[in-house]
Amino acid sequence: MKKTIVVMIVLLFSIGLAACSNEEKSSNQNNGKQVELTFATWGSPAEFEVLQKAVDKFNEEHEGIHVKDIIGIPWANYNQTITTRLQGGEAPDVFYVNGQNISNLIETKSILPINDFMESSESYVKVDEYPKDIWGPSDKDGIKYGFSVDSNPIVMYYNKKVFEEAGVKTPQEYFDEGKWNWDAMEEVTSQLVEAGKYGFVQDPAHNAMLNWVWANGGEFAVDGEVVVQNDPKAKEAFEFVNKMIESGNFVSGGTLPEGQGSDAMFMSNQVGMIGGGRWYSPGFKEANVEYDYIPWPSNTENKLEPAEIATAFLSVNSDTEHKEAALKFASYYSSEIGQEVRLKGQGNAVPSVLGLDHLITDSPETEHAKYLLDARNIGRVVDFAVSIPGLNDELNSIYQLFMLGDLTVDETINQLAETSQKMVAENKE
Repeated sequence: MKKTIVVMIVLLFSIGLAACSNEEKSSNQNNGKQVELTFATWGSPAEFEVLQKAVDKFNEEHEGIHVKDIIGIPWANYNQTITTRLQGGEAPDVFYVNGQNISNLIETKSILPINDFMESSESYVKVDEYPKDIWGPSDKDGIKYGFSVDSNPIVMYYNKKVFEEAGVKTPQEYFDEGKWNWDAMEEVTSQLVEAGKYGFVQDPAHNAMLNWVWANGGEFAVDGEVVVQNDPKAKEAFEFVNKMIESGNFVSGGTLPEGQGSDAMFMSNQVGMIGGGRWYSPGFKEANVEYDYIPWPSNTENKLEPAEIATAFLSVNSDTEHKEAALKFASYYSSEIGQEVRLKGQGNAVPSVLGLDHLITDSPETEHAKYLLDARNIGRVVDFAVSIPGLNDELNSIYQLFMLGDLTVDETINQLAETSQKMVAENKE
């Protein structure tokens, strides 16, 4: 009798363990149902085709997780749309975050920290697979809040057809002579304007202005301290841009007709040059635009000076119901596997993980794709203005007024310095 009771207890205990095990397994598999994730980013239709490649590959390799087709949100109102959806509890599980907005989302605890997950066996990518300085504003006191999806070192695009039809010497010809500098920039834009074209579209934004400051050996801030008001090299850069806008060589991106971006002007052969990362390339190729890259013109003795490295991050919604699945997808998408799938051939960015430079050097897209790597190797991630919530937007408002002619160079620099110092001090309180 005792033996029978013991056997029954053992059987019941075993059944209980099996039930618990099955319940746990069922829970892990979302009760046998496939986990569905939503994923949003900005971009053009041509870019979405590039990004979708990594989504499709992930779905093929993960039976229990399915990432729905990309939710495309226009760049012009991307940050506001994501913020509104987060506040309303309707944000996607995984979404792109740009460097200008990530500090806001970190402050409101809207996105998950990723350090612990990256150290786990579930992550497809580790911290040491990236350059140390790629994290920029996504790193808050050593805690990272977004996977680096790739990088976009800023270069200039020039429209070969526009230059040829206007009979203007190309930037590459100047570069080969060691003379691709601000004098050359003024010369070619003047000639393009004389031929009835726009010379260059200058974005009224902090990061866009930094390219000129750095190209002159100047600084806006050093180690978190604002120095632009005391830097003659920085002032010289503002004076140059102001001169180019007043003369009509440059047109401010803030004055373009509604719906008419710099890329549209480039594709319609209205402008000779624009600045940007590789994100424009898929659309230009699709439209059969004849273009090439050229480094940002230097105004020092160096042939190359730093320009911005634009970065984007893939973050996970803090309120997602599928944290582990979302983190797994985000790590896969940002890993060597995900970046190679997206960026080989006609990609829209430059790899941020180490060891994939061949995707650029082997690219058939333009004659001088290697300039993207040169720009990445010497470039800088903007971190000062975007590390203080709201500061970048305040600075951009000042640049808008400057490029409309409503502020002088001195007034602009003073307002930029005062605004920065005030908001830095408030952020420390």
